[in-house]
Amino acid sequence: MILHFQHMLFVAAIFLLLFSKALSDTSPVCSVVQGLPGLNGRDGRDGVNGLKGDPGPPGAPGTPAIRGGNGPPGKAGPTGTPGLKGDKGATGNIGAPGVPGQKGDKGQSAGESVLLANIQQKLASVEDQLRHLQSSMAIQKKALLFSRGASSGDKIYVTSGKIVTYDESSAICSLAGVKMATPKNAEENKAISNIAQHYNTLAYLGITDMKTEGTFRYQNGEVVTYSNWNTGEPNQQGEEDCVEMNDDGKWNDKSCQEKRLNICEFS
Repeated sequence: MILHFQHMLFVAAIFLLLFSKALSDTSPVCSVVQGLPGLNGRDGRDGVNGLKGDPGPPGAPGTPAIRGGNGPPGKAGPTGTPGLKGDKGATGNIGAPGVPGQKGDKGQSAGESVLLANIQQKLASVEDQLRHLQSSMAIQKKALLFSRGASSGDKIYVTSGKIVTYDESSAICSLAGVKMATPKNAEENKAISNIAQHYNTLAYLGITDMKTEGTFRYQNGEVVTYSNWNTGEPNQQGEEDCVEMNDDGKWNDKSCQEKRLNICEFS
């Protein structure tokens, strides 16, 4: 134990000797060695904007520019208030004389005036008679239609009330100077059917195909332009050359020897 402690003291003595020698060899002033220049540093950041400065003095006037061309016309403005009426102008100069007019007709004499007055009076009398005649005819027409007739437009349909064959019916109408009823449109057909309904029977129309089988014509020979055939008609069964009208206005072809209501047409 004592030997070990002595050994440690010996080592410590040697360390102090060497450390003191190293301090004696060191110079008291440190020498400085100059190094190479360093690299340039990076640009610094932008600083904060400063306060707004005062306005500078006005600059010198610039050179006048060349005048441009006229622009397109603008839109028309609103209509202005009418101005006051101006003063009457001065009277103009008298114009040149016009071309003389044609010579007028000779005035009526006293005798001609009286004659003209008489003619006018007679015309007035004729007009009164015509108006009275028209009124009378209108009354007669109403009475006729009320008793046994009907009308459509300018046509009047009248029945004698007789139930006869086609030829007999045609003869009755011819004696009166007219023809048998021949409807040429729906309105006329309705007027004739109204008479058939009133008598609750069938009526003959002035239509046949006696001349050409299957081609129905009016009594004047013209081909029929309007028809109102019943379903399945005309069926041409036997000698069915004439046309009868049902009370509903529908047509059938029928034998001319059958007896039907006579209706004449006045126009």
